[in-house]
Parts: sequence; C-alpha cells; structure tokens
Amino acid sequence: MHFGINLGGGDRRDQSRGDGLAARLAKARLAKEMGYHSLWTGAGYLNNDFHALMLLARVAAEAPGLELGMVALLPLYHPVEAAEQISTLDVITGGKFVLAPALGWRDFQFKAFEVPKSERLSRFREVQEIMEKLWNSDRVTHEGRHFHLDDVPGAGSPIQKPGPKVYLAANLEKGVLRAAKEADGWLVSSRSTLTTIGIQAPMYRDAVKEAGKPGYIAAWREVFVAESRQQAIDIVRPQVEWLYKDRAALGHSQELPEADRIDVPFEQVLEGRFIIGNPEECIEEIHKYQEQGVEELILRSQWPGMEGDVTTKALRLFAEKVMPEFV
Repeated sequence: MHFGINLGGGDRRDQSRGDGLAARLAKARLAKEMGYHSLWTGAGYLNNDFHALMLLARVAAEAPGLELGMVALLPLYHPVEAAEQISTLDVITGGKFVLAPALGWRDFQFKAFEVPKSERLSRFREVQEIMEKLWNSDRVTHEGRHFHLDDVPGAGSPIQKPGPKVYLAANLEKGVLRAAKEADGWLVSSRSTLTTIGIQAPMYRDAVKEAGKPGYIAAWREVFVAESRQQAIDIVRPQVEWLYKDRAALGHSQELPEADRIDVPFEQVLEGRFIIGNPEECIEEIHKYQEQGVEELILRSQWPGMEGDVTTKALRLFAEKVMPEFV
C-alpha cells in the first residue's frame, strides 16, 4: 500500500495566500522526510486555490523523487498549452508525473472558460488525442471538432513514453470502465463511499483483466489521525462541516451514485469516506480498502480554515504510527 498527500483542501477568502503556500510546501517537505509516496493537487479554478501545474513545479524542488499527480479538467485546456506544461513537469519530476484527467462538472468553471459543458466529453477526448500526437510526432496535423492544427511542430517530449502515466478520475460506473480500458489506473474520488468502492472495484478489476492490463486503484480519502476518534472529530468538524455544506450548495452531489450524496448530516458525511480516529482505528479502516484492492491512498488532512501546523502534526502521526503497518 502506497500513501500520498493531497496538498490542497482549499483556503477561505480571509486566509493569507502566503500562509497557504507555506503550508503546502511544509506538507511537501514532510512527505519527503516521512516516506510518503506521492503529492497531489487538483485544478481548482476559481476556488481560491493555486494553479495546479505551477504549484507542482514549485513543490518538486521540496520533494525530489516523489510522484507528483494532478487532477486536470481537460475540457477546459487548449491541447498545445497542456502538452507543453505537462511534458515540462514530467521532466522536472524525472518522469514521475501522474496525470488524472477528469471531465469536470462545475457550471461556473465552464462558463468562465466559455466552454459549453455539453461539449466536455468530446473536448476531453480530443485534448487527450492531440497531446499524445504532440508528444510523439515531429509534425502534427489535426482536424477535429474543436481544434485544428496544420502541420505544426511537435511539443517537447516527456520522459515517460508515450506520455505520462494516466489515472482516470471517475465517479460513475461508465467512467470506471473507461478507466480500465483507456488509462493506467483509476483515481477514486474523495466523495465515493467505501460501499460504492466495494461495488465498483470488482467491475474495474474484471475490466482491466479483460483488457490485458495490470490496472491500479488509487483513492483520494479524507484522513485525520489523533489520540482518539473524538479528539479527531472535534478538531476537523468546524472545517469539514463548513466545506461539505458549501460544496453541497455548489451541486457537488451531481453525477454521483445516490449512496455518495454529500448533502447529508455531518455524521453521515463521515461514514465510508473518512479514515479518522486514533492510529489503531485508522489501521483497521485502511485494511478495508486493501480488501477492495486499493493500492494507494491519497490523504486530505486539511480543510478550509484549518491551520497548517494542525494538519502537519496529523500527517506526521499517521506516518509514524499508521504507515509502518502497510509499508
């Protein structure tokens, strides 16, 4: 079992941007020091977060040798810019970049980029197709629905061939099956409950076996370890409760299985999503993910409004008391 850290978690508008960056860099240094496997971030456009690719380029200097992963909303990208940025980051990381392309769903992001949401799947596929051509061809011509390239030079090559490793971020069954057929792995959303993972993981494994691929399951999880479960809940509740209410109001329950809705009471939010409690309780919960074939857990231990030293303390305790059981 590998363990990674989600660098983000979002900041509130009244929080210092400088402090927010410092907290992310502190997590990166901690990950390197304590033996974590990876560092991740998402494309939080208009979410008071940091630009994902620029943040990871900075983080790479703090944690050389770790995998760096990013959830990328491909329908919002121009393929030439995306190909150049992603290949550059793959070189910066020494070939340890992981791309987790996602369709996206937030209406305001599509409106801001002036991209019709109805075109997201076709744009997703076309951006992927063009990036692969740019990475592996000296000259590229492409006539598509959304993009037109007329005999242009290829982009700078990534270290990984034919391109960076890809984990497809998917919530629904059709996306999980697409991950099995088209990607190197499946990235499970933090909104997915353990019950849903138990249904979808066997489907994924059957599909990758049929495709003749090894497959890989990585899961973003909400994680907080403390001296007791009650102490952990008391620490995270103000920020987590605010975040889930805010995200529910934005429509985060869209395109989720019914069992994974987040517009539910706080106690129900915790069920099947949070690995929370003392080290022994967290170990017991992680074994349940192992049983479902999850090979990597990416920990979010910070939520908007939480001080950086609180989350680093929890991540250090996790590395000291929980990780040795699995690494």
